[in-house]
Amino acid sequence: MANSPEKPGSLPKNVAPDQVPGRPLSVAWISNELLAKTRRVWSKAYGRPISTEEAVEILTNVKRMAEVLLKAKRGGDMK
Repeated sequence: MANSPEKPGSLPKNVAPDQVPGRPLSVAWISNELLAKTRRVWSKAYGRPISTEEAVEILTNVKRMAEVLLKAKRGGDMK
């Protein structure tokens, strides 16, 4: 992907925004703008362009961590 003509955070030109590869329906909460921003930020942090799939994984992991922290704060069971 280092030779990709696409900028980090941009969607491929031949892909409709609602058909982003690597984005299953379970992560429909991830907007195109959030996905693009995540790719820009993490590409800079990693020093290389990250893929859409990597950005989806990052966002999903952050969401899971936030859910765990909220549950812990509320004294919920960590099952």
